[in-house]
Amino acid sequence: MTIDELEYGIVNYGTPLYVFDLDEITETVSRLRKKTDGTAQICFAMKANPFLVRQMAELTDRIEVCSMGEYEICRELQIPARKLLISGVLKERRNLERIMEEQRRACIYSVESRNQFCHIAKWCQEHKEPVRVFLRLTSGNQFGMDKQMIKDLFAVRKICPFVKIEGLHFFSGTQKRSSETFRKELCRIDQFLGELEKEYGVTIPDLEYGPGIEMPYFIGQTDKRAEDMDVLCRAISEMKWKGRVTLEMGRYLAAPAGYYLTGVKDLKTNDQKNYCIVDGGIHQLHYDGQIKGMYYPHLLVSPQRESADLQEWTICGSLCTGNDVLIRNAQIQELKYGDVLIFQRAGAYAMTEGMALFLSHSLPKVAVYSSRNGWKLIRAEQPTFLWNMEKEIKNGDLDHYFRGN
Repeated sequence: MTIDELEYGIVNYGTPLYVFDLDEITETVSRLRKKTDGTAQICFAMKANPFLVRQMAELTDRIEVCSMGEYEICRELQIPARKLLISGVLKERRNLERIMEEQRRACIYSVESRNQFCHIAKWCQEHKEPVRVFLRLTSGNQFGMDKQMIKDLFAVRKICPFVKIEGLHFFSGTQKRSSETFRKELCRIDQFLGELEKEYGVTIPDLEYGPGIEMPYFIGQTDKRAEDMDVLCRAISEMKWKGRVTLEMGRYLAAPAGYYLTGVKDLKTNDQKNYCIVDGGIHQLHYDGQIKGMYYPHLLVSPQRESADLQEWTICGSLCTGNDVLIRNAQIQELKYGDVLIFQRAGAYAMTEGMALFLSHSLPKVAVYSSRNGWKLIRAEQPTFLWNMEKEIKNGDLDHYFRGN
């Protein structure tokens, strides 16, 4: 987006404000399609930015859903069930059953444990209906199952005929600095898929793989995204297994399209150090890897003053904590009351990973922009004080609880 377009948002909606550029989202997905050139499909991990799920459902092949809240968003927005991969480390039985009751086999269920597999198998047996599942392979943490557990589930699949094992799911983390990690992971997955075929005589048709490509958030970081994608596509093409690969991505798709706008509300000099206080803060903006403002994110200032001298500023938010530093010792133009700082590459996680309820500040407005449809406000400012105050509610029934209901 141009500075003129962003200033339109400032004038019409004020600050603090999140802006998501839908044109940039479309361009990013289009570039990725060209890069993969049929090598892989694309899944959007909606936890990166739930505000983009409607558009991403149109642009990508699949949406990863990791909680009942995310499922409710998709349900409310009428995202087609065939687009949904129901994921998440915790799937309580009542939630799984509700989704299966509503969606049946239309969506895919990622299985993270024997317990989840049993819940699904029991529902399928009772309803005599099949559902499609992906078994999640662990990378050595609390997510997914180890190889032996997955093999054990394959061994009993004949007594669970309604549970259709159609894929393997693997994601080991985000912001991976070395593309060599993709090659090593896919090599191990390829070997494991070969073991399953040899031992059980089945070829798994789908692999859902999250590469975790690094997003360069800060000035001075090398942008390796294009090179990383080249390595990734080459590693996929070299696999002996020749099923369908879907790349599960969130940050890669959403981050470049986001802006966080926060207004200058106070300026002062303490011990010869310039401080700028803005109406936002770390409760509303989070960059992965940022430590007390030590790294310099990509930033614009509105209005721009070409003749203004550079000054050193420490940009602080509105929270009552010394940790609320957005940028430390930033070299930017002379700031004035009413200026707006525009933080770029804030389209993924930035708006959801902060401590949003601290001090009961309101949640900022959210707007989207496209050249075709112009501006649209998609969330009004939301007060949070009601969520942080005492409010008498009816006590639960202890007898009901201890009866196990």
